[in-house]
Amino acid sequence: MPRSKKPASAAARACPVPPQPIRQELMDIMAAAPAPVRRALCDLLLSIKAGLAAANQTPKFVDARAKVFDWRNLLPMLTDIRAKLDRPVAARLRRRGKAKAELLRLDEKFMLLRRAHERMSLMVQITYALVNVGGEFQTSEEVLEQSAEVLIELLEADLFVCRLRDEYEEWVNVAANTQHGASTPILVRAMEENIPGHPVMQAVASKQWSYVLSNNLMSSERGGESYDCVAYQEGYRSRLAFILRGHDTRPFGLIMLYSRSEGFFSGYDHQFLADCSRIVSLTVGSRLEVGRDALAKASGGMAHVGNNALSVIKNCLELVKEDMEAGILAGATPMLRRLNSPFDLAREIELIGCALGGAERLRGAIANLLDAVDHPRIMHYIRGEEVLDLDPQVPTPPHKGDD
Repeated sequence: MPRSKKPASAAARACPVPPQPIRQELMDIMAAAPAPVRRALCDLLLSIKAGLAAANQTPKFVDARAKVFDWRNLLPMLTDIRAKLDRPVAARLRRRGKAKAELLRLDEKFMLLRRAHERMSLMVQITYALVNVGGEFQTSEEVLEQSAEVLIELLEADLFVCRLRDEYEEWVNVAANTQHGASTPILVRAMEENIPGHPVMQAVASKQWSYVLSNNLMSSERGGESYDCVAYQEGYRSRLAFILRGHDTRPFGLIMLYSRSEGFFSGYDHQFLADCSRIVSLTVGSRLEVGRDALAKASGGMAHVGNNALSVIKNCLELVKEDMEAGILAGATPMLRRLNSPFDLAREIELIGCALGGAERLRGAIANLLDAVDHPRIMHYIRGEEVLDLDPQVPTPPHKGDD
């Protein structure tokens, strides 16, 4: 700074403007400078003043090392002061820049986590709805349709089509409906699995594919991806087909969702759609397997008891029939004499009682079948199979005079 012989007082050091002698000396030095330099010196002084105020610092005008004689010495000194003030500002800006970049990275991570959370929440809703809808035994067509109703609502599609494979290896349309119950377009009833170029049929033939996206369902002659385009006369342009597979990866069902918006289902990522397809396959497949297993156990148990009971009834009635035929052949009078015999009459009564016992056993099995809905009993059957134990505990019939 400019030379000063007298030490500055505390009040002068606290003052933001130079003392009068120094101020006059600065003005004299700046007045002697060329006009461009003078303007630069003024700008530097104003910048230094603003920098000191921003940094909450008090200027110091006494510096024994400073040797300022003219504007040539003043200009580099002011520049050095400005540079020293800029260092913390630059550091602060760098920190802000790093913080801003880190904030952007955190924002990107937050968006990814938020999207993942939304997908996970949607997956939980789909899983809960699919599990909750299966409260009773139903046919394959009804199970598939109920699952499609869950998907069309939660994935916000416009139309669903359900198909099951028939005995001719064709995929038959078993259910179709729109989200709001409006009229559905004309649908191809059966699609052969060997249709060339059909994206869904190609995916069915491949064991690795669990879903198929088709984002442009215009007819093939117009460059679209639709080969059964009769179904899209109402303007359906996007299709999401879930391929339902069993444990052996063999496909057993198709749930196809449609939207009128082109590329509508592309908003869902691959992992979400793959997981959704597996969950639908597991829930639908489990419901069908449980239904089949329940029918198999019930029919096996009824066959076990029913066949035994019917065999007893059949054998007893055949013996009675033989005795009656023998009596008829021997003539009416001998037959009456034979029936009047205590031994022969007891035999016929025993045979009829045996038949009635078989019928009672069959009736008890039917009653146990109804009771098995709430209290099933499982028994091992032939070849390691398990069936319902429907054999009734038939009490010993009371003897005459025991009541």
